[in-house]
Amino acid sequence: MAPSYVALGDSYAAGVGGGAGQGACWRAAEGYPVQVARTLGVDLAYQACLGATIRDVERTQLAALGPETSHVSLTVGGNDIGFVPVLIECAKPAWMVDSNPVIDRALELLRTDLPARLSGLLGRIRSGAPTAELVLTAYPVLFNGTDCNALTFFSPHEMDRLETGVGELAEVVGSAAGAAGARFVDPRGDFDGHAVCDEQEWLNGVAWPLEESYHPNAEGHAAYARLVVAAFGGEESATPPREVRIVHGPDSRGEAPTFSLPDLLSHESLDGARRHGLDPEHVADLARRAENTARGEDAEAARAELHALDRLVRERLGG
Repeated sequence: MAPSYVALGDSYAAGVGGGAGQGACWRAAEGYPVQVARTLGVDLAYQACLGATIRDVERTQLAALGPETSHVSLTVGGNDIGFVPVLIECAKPAWMVDSNPVIDRALELLRTDLPARLSGLLGRIRSGAPTAELVLTAYPVLFNGTDCNALTFFSPHEMDRLETGVGELAEVVGSAAGAAGARFVDPRGDFDGHAVCDEQEWLNGVAWPLEESYHPNAEGHAAYARLVVAAFGGEESATPPREVRIVHGPDSRGEAPTFSLPDLLSHESLDGARRHGLDPEHVADLARRAENTARGEDAEAARAELHALDRLVRERLGG
């Protein structure tokens, strides 16, 4: 018998950040769909995959749906607007890049392309599982206004724009859910006070492996699971989670990229440093020292100076 709960979507739904990955799609045992299945006591078709876009969901994940499907959860949309490329650009220091154009492009896709894409996907899900309860989730705000990671350079302006984008994305997903008669989970309120660099983080900052960066950690996936269970009309139980059957979908990684750190020794960095009046040889020396964690206090001092140079360039640029 096919599992009655089908979990669709991207890396957030595949448990990235919450535990060790299994195969190219990741599908961590601690991912929120597994926790939802165990709480509700339903078998799970774990279809969600690292890097998945709406097109990937349509291509490789919908085959698990059927007349017997009773529950469907979906987290998708971030990769369709290029959220990871946005993070990659915003993580670079000011002498490397102006991130505004890539943010502008993501917002354009969000406002013009994404609503129709989501609507088409939800129509196919409804056709494939006509009697299922359907829950769509949005994404949390990543930052609290501070970037405390050593080798990323998110500015207050960039973090503000990212927060605005997450809010607009939530509105689009919520509207699509309403139009499809689905339930909508907006995690932003529950994650408030648990962003990257908060005292109790539910989201990873820079993490190893890098794929886990800017994804929910174990506490974050547990929070998602509570919200999705409630949206399905279930309740948290005081009894231990039930053992359920988990069937993995095709292990075909999605088309979206994963996060990468700025390459401060690249031509983009050193040429940018020169254009902004910095000494590229000094920047290169700082970068080598900053990346050498074995050098302890010297590495920390190099990182601090790189951040000071970033602030100096931003001040010169008026941002």
